[in-house]
Amino acid sequence: MHIPRLVTRVVQAASAASDVQAKPVFNLTGPTLDDSAGDASIEARAAAAINYAIPAGWADGTLTNTTFKYLNGMAQEAINNLRKDYWKDANKVDFGWTTGTTLGAFAYKDMVASTRANYDFVKTALRAAKKHNKNFDPYGYNDDAQWWGTTAYYAYRAYGDKEFLQYAKDVWNWVHTSQITDKEAKAGVSAVRPKGFARVCNKKSTAGGVFWRSKSSDRKDMSVNVITTALFQTLSAYLAEATGEKKYVNAAKKSYGFITTHLWKANPGIPTDGMSIVTCKPNNWIFSYNSGKFVEGAVILSKVAKDDKYKQQALKTIVAAVTKVNNWQDKQGRITEGQDGDPTKGGDGRQFKSIFIRSLTEVARREYRNKGLKTLLKRYINLNLKLIRSKNTDDHGRYGVKWKGPYKKSESGQMNVLDLLVAGVEFNWKR
Repeated sequence: MHIPRLVTRVVQAASAASDVQAKPVFNLTGPTLDDSAGDASIEARAAAAINYAIPAGWADGTLTNTTFKYLNGMAQEAINNLRKDYWKDANKVDFGWTTGTTLGAFAYKDMVASTRANYDFVKTALRAAKKHNKNFDPYGYNDDAQWWGTTAYYAYRAYGDKEFLQYAKDVWNWVHTSQITDKEAKAGVSAVRPKGFARVCNKKSTAGGVFWRSKSSDRKDMSVNVITTALFQTLSAYLAEATGEKKYVNAAKKSYGFITTHLWKANPGIPTDGMSIVTCKPNNWIFSYNSGKFVEGAVILSKVAKDDKYKQQALKTIVAAVTKVNNWQDKQGRITEGQDGDPTKGGDGRQFKSIFIRSLTEVARREYRNKGLKTLLKRYINLNLKLIRSKNTDDHGRYGVKWKGPYKKSESGQMNVLDLLVAGVEFNWKR
């Protein structure tokens, strides 16, 4: 039985093939922009305007072993254990959103490490999810579908299999009718919300927002939130990068504009969570994954739109998110979000931090020339990696929910640690 996302948020607030290296399909550690001295100088000046200083109170992030063999082996071992202990058959995984995004870590690991260890499992699971619901939306939530769609894109990028690209496009085609167009905002009605909604909120058009509930729902829910809209921003930007089609760029721009206009906390400069598009009343929740997907999409949008403003806002948001926000980390930089309650139980909030970390990893891969950013994020990743390796593992590739320990075996804990382990490969592998 599916538990509505808002309910769980309120509660939360109280193939194993050999890892032989293969040639990467995409090389995001190489130049993604014109590598001329002029452009590099401009980027350096822009980066210098942002304070990437590491907070004095952060814990030590020194790792004793940073070889590729060790780091990649550690990440793959955790994936293998998740499969062995909980996901024995890729055809029979749960088709909810947490499975969708966690499967993305399998493909993302292979992309980062230039391996194909997880290709067969990822393909089987994606095909099974597609067979279960052709839109990857069994519960009527646009964000659920987009976790699977984004994972399909990660898989396409990791393996070059165009079947995965088509899955990502299928999800985009399903969700895009839930994005409010300029015309629909002026009318206050849309094909997926015929009963009407606010044309403007706070004197600004509601165009660009993406309804949380999909068109397979009863179409009465008027919630619009950051994660659904930021996922659409990100998926649109990725598809624009892959295809060059303008419709994806425009959709990403509209999503970005809605978030920064309606769901934004100016101080410290991060997204909030959600609002009713009838009353225009927002909630005041702050979650890491909202900032994560926003910055991931914004950096890609900068490239495909050829406009630096999106990236500059993303970089500012990253610094604020890792150094100024106490909602998901302590003063030592140790992530605390989603670790309360019974450590043997799962829940939506358990997964947020892993999404945040993956997004930081993606931005760092693309902004490889930004030394200040890379230094800040490497420390952030490594101190948390050091924490789980010393406090939250059985030393055999299994991890629990509570990153500060003590370790207690849990499917949720195993799922939400994968992206941190993958980030460890990216930030420490000396290529």
